[in-house]
Amino acid sequence: MPRLAQGSIRTASVFSHSTFAQGAGLHWPTNGDTNPSGPIQSTPHRERDAPMFMLPRRAFQALALGVLAAVPAESGAQEPALTPARLLELSGPELDALYRQGRSVGLPAGRVKGTAILAPGTRRNEAMAAGTRLVWQGKTYDPAAGIATNRFFGLPVIKARVYQAESWLDGAPSLILDYSETSRVYARNRDEIREIGPGLYLGLMYARTTPQPTLKMYFVLESQP
Repeated sequence: MPRLAQGSIRTASVFSHSTFAQGAGLHWPTNGDTNPSGPIQSTPHRERDAPMFMLPRRAFQALALGVLAAVPAESGAQEPALTPARLLELSGPELDALYRQGRSVGLPAGRVKGTAILAPGTRRNEAMAAGTRLVWQGKTYDPAAGIATNRFFGLPVIKARVYQAESWLDGAPSLILDYSETSRVYARNRDEIREIGPGLYLGLMYARTTPQPTLKMYFVLESQP
């Protein structure tokens, strides 16, 4: 292999280092520098080079914003679905609040399954509801006659007239089950019902006392398929 002159090797070496340094944005000392053998120094990018280095960052930021916008915002924890079992876990004030949010609609024709809520907000409430279910199973509604009949021990007894009227809780419309003209045993009682979910109804049973009615119990009615 032919031998190169020492000056040629030095020139090629300086050229290659200088070219790499410029590409990397570094300053390679020249013969005019006071410290040729000193460390490589970084030099600021020229103003005209700024857009070249800013564009990838801006593109990345736009991409990140697009990804974040596509991700749905997290909502609060979803409330458990309303079921008779869920209602047995609620306190009296919670049941009142839920009732106020309900709407006054007619009961479906036929049988509706019933669950009594005798001690809301207590540990014994579920056990009491299970025991009461052996005695009271719900109601049967006849829309043509406007009569709802309770089912005790599986038998249709204790009828009530059904109509729309003001609630004794908040004065808003409710479905009323009035026993004053249909039952001697229940004559002093009145039920009112609102739908709180598809096929799910929350009821309040009042006693006709003075100077104002007394809330005796809550109950749930559930339409059967």
